[in-house]
Amino acid sequence: MTDAADVELLERIRRDLRASLSERRYRHVQGVVETAKRLSPRVGVDLRQAELAALLHDLCKEWPTDSLSDVLRRHHDTVWLDFSPLIWHAPAASYVARERYGIEDVAVLEAVYYHSTGRGAMGPLDLVLWVADYIEPGRDFEGVEVARRLAEVDLALAFRYAIKETILDLLERDETIHPTTWQAYNAYTRKTKRGAPFRIDRFTEA
Repeated sequence: MTDAADVELLERIRRDLRASLSERRYRHVQGVVETAKRLSPRVGVDLRQAELAALLHDLCKEWPTDSLSDVLRRHHDTVWLDFSPLIWHAPAASYVARERYGIEDVAVLEAVYYHSTGRGAMGPLDLVLWVADYIEPGRDFEGVEVARRLAEVDLALAFRYAIKETILDLLERDETIHPTTWQAYNAYTRKTKRGAPFRIDRFTEA
């Protein structure tokens, strides 16, 4: 794809998002795009890939549950239906991105697919999108500043902290937890425990 075609595709996606998403959700997407582009150079991720994945990640976020279910059933990916509908938009967006926009970049499609759950074998783009989605400037919840400080040091540490907080929140709300979320937690707990012990208290001071 030429540079001109890249620009045209990104503009087309932006136009569609502005037309289909609420103002609040579109602002979130913009925040994720800018955060992903800022984080990408740290792990060698191409800026175009980061921008494209960030633009697409919430493509289906505000779709009705029935529409999300239809997409997943059409692609014979029904394991997601055993878990909260709040995460169905991630795999659905990956499928719709390929069908609607002709996206064939596997790294982009997989980053979008797993952005609500994570996975054990997180690629660099997966990591960038997941952390950017968690810490973008519009996010305001307990612990987000800790994640932001960690992201300035090491994206793996930020992800490990964020996935643990996500699991604790899901447990508190008696929600089912997708298996790839557990896989992500286990993988990054092992990864970040190599070497010096992980001490979160260094990042919690004001």
